[in-house]
Amino acid sequence: MAHRVIPPDDPKFPAIRKQVLINWLKTLTGYLGMGLLIFLALWAFDFTYRFQLGFGLVWFILPVVMWWFSAKVALMMTKSKPADPNNPQHARLIKIVDRVWAESGLKFKPPVYVSENPLPNAFATGPIHRKAVVAATEGLFLTGMNDDEIAAVFAHELGHVKNYDVGFNSFLSILSMIFFMITDAGVRMVMGSISIFKRILGMNPKNRGFFTGILEWVIMMVIFRITGMLTRIVQMFVVRSRESGADATGALILGKPCDLATALQKLVAYVEKNRPKGRDRELYRAIRPMMTIDPLFDSMVEDKPANLWQRLVRFWKYLQLTHPPVPERVAMLERMNGGSCPAPQFAGTGEDEDHSAPDHVCSCGGGHHHSH
Repeated sequence: MAHRVIPPDDPKFPAIRKQVLINWLKTLTGYLGMGLLIFLALWAFDFTYRFQLGFGLVWFILPVVMWWFSAKVALMMTKSKPADPNNPQHARLIKIVDRVWAESGLKFKPPVYVSENPLPNAFATGPIHRKAVVAATEGLFLTGMNDDEIAAVFAHELGHVKNYDVGFNSFLSILSMIFFMITDAGVRMVMGSISIFKRILGMNPKNRGFFTGILEWVIMMVIFRITGMLTRIVQMFVVRSRESGADATGALILGKPCDLATALQKLVAYVEKNRPKGRDRELYRAIRPMMTIDPLFDSMVEDKPANLWQRLVRFWKYLQLTHPPVPERVAMLERMNGGSCPAPQFAGTGEDEDHSAPDHVCSCGGGHHHSH
């Protein structure tokens, strides 16, 4: 291998290293936030862990199973197949990934897969370095990226592998399940201890009226909605920090933050002209965490809220994003570069061209989970 990362005497090294550390601190903050939610739930309900062990184990085991089989699940969902060395574009991709892997310091070279999906994307997944895989869609070749920009995208993906991001996200899912189960058991206990609910819950089932069932259902749904929003906000905070962390790790591997900056802008330029619609839109909503950028919402033009309400709405939407907005990512990459990056140049013209995709036929299947 050539080297693990750019050397410390590289002018960009301090800024890139700083961003790597900042994003690890953000991840730690997210984990502490989830731990705080669990602690507050235990404190508020003042009880030890007494729920059905069998039911609880199912929800603990599920994220572990998804983590261990993450590569197989992701490849199946995206209908990805091993890259064909006889296909010129696939051969180009294999050569680029080999070059990035040689710079990454990873011991095991991940196999390269390709999906026929026309929407541009690349992803890496796998529970451990030995089982990692990387993949791209055919749509990635339609964006006008040059080899250096594609290399930067895969440096980002191998950054996810180096950082064990699939494992971190899966463990966070386990913590969110713990919080949910504590809250569920606690709310039921509290409802049973309050006189009105004691009377309702203590009724003979034959005497319970329609109102009783509706009241229980409404209260539980409100509680679950609130706990769901809290865990979602914390989870998305961590996921975004790992995305930014992969951007920084990719820059640390290749030492070229601007290559990823222009690659992201080319991805957005393409996706803005080819947004998924109808049924495809709903499918992509489910697999947004597997994308390099958000195919439904990312744009290079940031909304400028005109009043406080619009700012609050924008902030609320931001809290639920799976990726930092591309302008935010580009700004971070430019800070690591020590100055502005050049505008993206599309092959053949040097200008932004109209890169239209064929009608979307989503080959992604359903479900989700990985690191993009």
